[in-house]
Amino acid sequence: MEISIAGAGAGKTTTMANKIIQLHLKMNEYLKIFCITFTNNATKCISEKLQAHYGYIPDNIIVSTIHSFFYQEFIKPYYFLLFGKQYERISTAELPSRNVYKNSVIKRLENKNILHQVVIPERAKWVIVKKSNDNKNIKAKRLVIRNIFKSYCGAICIDEAQDIDNNMSEVIELLHNLGIPIILMGDPKQDLKGHGCLRNLAEKYSDKVEYLKFCYRCPQNHLILSNSIISDIEKQYSKKNGGLIKVYFSSDKNIYDLLYERNFDLKYISRKQGIYETHINKKNKNIKEAICEEIYIAIKNNYINKSEIELMRYSYYLSEKLLYSYKFLKDKKKAMMYTLRDVSLKDKKAYGRIISLIIEENDDDKNKMVYVNSIDSIKGQEGKHCLLILTTDLAAYLFGKKTEENICKNRLYVGLTRSLEVLIIFITPEVEEIYGKEKIKSFFYKYGCL
Repeated sequence: MEISIAGAGAGKTTTMANKIIQLHLKMNEYLKIFCITFTNNATKCISEKLQAHYGYIPDNIIVSTIHSFFYQEFIKPYYFLLFGKQYERISTAELPSRNVYKNSVIKRLENKNILHQVVIPERAKWVIVKKSNDNKNIKAKRLVIRNIFKSYCGAICIDEAQDIDNNMSEVIELLHNLGIPIILMGDPKQDLKGHGCLRNLAEKYSDKVEYLKFCYRCPQNHLILSNSIISDIEKQYSKKNGGLIKVYFSSDKNIYDLLYERNFDLKYISRKQGIYETHINKKNKNIKEAICEEIYIAIKNNYINKSEIELMRYSYYLSEKLLYSYKFLKDKKKAMMYTLRDVSLKDKKAYGRIISLIIEENDDDKNKMVYVNSIDSIKGQEGKHCLLILTTDLAAYLFGKKTEENICKNRLYVGLTRSLEVLIIFITPEVEEIYGKEKIKSFFYKYGCL
């Protein structure tokens, strides 16, 4: 196993593409190299770099998301063989945040032979690693499956490996133990999901870890601040001069005025809170998909002669109509009655599940909101002019009140390392009240911030 710990702006995608190219030079043509990412955008970026080098992507280099890799290589060909169940399709609809409701939705999808994307890593682990209630027959078949995969897999390269969860980690270690070369590229400091698996693997295989410390993105004076919250072995350096970090206090500058006066490439906060709203467009899209999924399940038995595509189109039409109706009626029950007046749902509980997905809006509150991104959503992005809204959760780690490794600290690191030139840090009223204006000024002067 080869692990590269690469900080923000270290050129992870380019480095990964180069590693794949070097592997390809030495690899037999009948062996496949799997390059795995966590997002479609990352898949596109690596594919473009490989196309730039070869003019095309060689047939034995497979670039895909990790969920697609698990599904295509393990679940689709072998799940039925081991467990007697064949999935009809995959759902990517938004799930409820509370586990009890989330698990209920996943179970109902399972009963309809629909596999939700979030459980793909677990199902893949059941196929290739183990499941708690395995019998002798399943174990014997699994050994055959492992040998088949090993026979055509030359190497597995995983980009943004800090997003690996426990199920993925178990699969990776099993494949490593089978003798398949594994290359991991990622940054534990940018683990915004709290899995901690890349850090654990780096500690377990410490003799196989290299640290890529050069930063192509941030000016050196920006790194002085971000380096203050990370370990010495991972501190970064840059040859970029210039750059500016400027601090604004809410007591001196209104956030509305700041946003009006300046044009920011990226503006972000740790998460939605107070007057700050995040992910409006994505949220609406996810809500629509979730409603569509619920309607599809509810009406499937009503139209047994309709094809799946026809049902999905009709469900999507109804979900759009429902949200559009609510926008004007401002009443969830009236919107439901108007939208589904010609649809008889045999599952009466479906009404409650659908109506609970509609988010109520207050126009007065909406006009007061400040629309920015969450730090989670801008990971991997960069801009010349960036705005970090410093809230109490992040301030505790910046000012040294807290030091433990966790999601909050990682969000702060991501927030400090997005800017190519100018980083504006806006101090919220709560942070100013807790730490005091003069002490905050003294802290930033120490790091050369104006």
